[in-house]
Amino acid sequence: MRLILILLAAVPLFAAENWIGWRIPSRDNVRVNGWNYCTSQILVLAAEMDGDRVEEIRFFQPECEPDTFSDLKVQMQTKTPEQSIDWLLAHVDKADDPDEVVTAIALHEHERVVPALMPLARSHKESDVRRQAIFWLGQKAGSKMAGELRRAVDEDPDDRVKEHAVFAISQLPRDRAVPMLIELVKTHRSRRVRERALFWLAQTGDPRAIDLIESILMK
Repeated sequence: MRLILILLAAVPLFAAENWIGWRIPSRDNVRVNGWNYCTSQILVLAAEMDGDRVEEIRFFQPECEPDTFSDLKVQMQTKTPEQSIDWLLAHVDKADDPDEVVTAIALHEHERVVPALMPLARSHKESDVRRQAIFWLGQKAGSKMAGELRRAVDEDPDDRVKEHAVFAISQLPRDRAVPMLIELVKTHRSRRVRERALFWLAQTGDPRAIDLIESILMK
């Protein structure tokens, strides 16, 4: 009986809290976790940990939703933006959902974001990670990333990543997106890429797109 009592005493009645968090500089009116948050340039990034593994990532603006934030009992830490991005990069492959980690990197408003996303977009072993990184490169860098998006369309081995890169191209400013989509429709060797480029081209409503579609239909 004594042994049993000792063992029971060694077991905590409640599991230790496993949410850690820190503040990151971010953009105004960020929409994350399915909610529109009030305007703020600071987010709290909260990560649920199982040892060194990331089980879930959430973002909060505590002044807008103090009850939800406090319920998690997040253990707050202090990290610079550089330290935050480095931590996330080190945990991309230690996450139940690596896409969440890529998104967390992208939500930083910092000059390190694009350099951090580039190798993920180019060469990460998981196609979902490459696809998510490509999406955020298009969102963060706009027309500056046009060449990188085209590289993904031409060179990525996964067709889903190619298609996602076509979508990212369609989100560029119109004066950049439309010529690139037209070129893909006319010249790309992949029929699927041509079809997706034509689909997104049609969504632009640009007169050049209408002319191309008409010429295809007339053949």
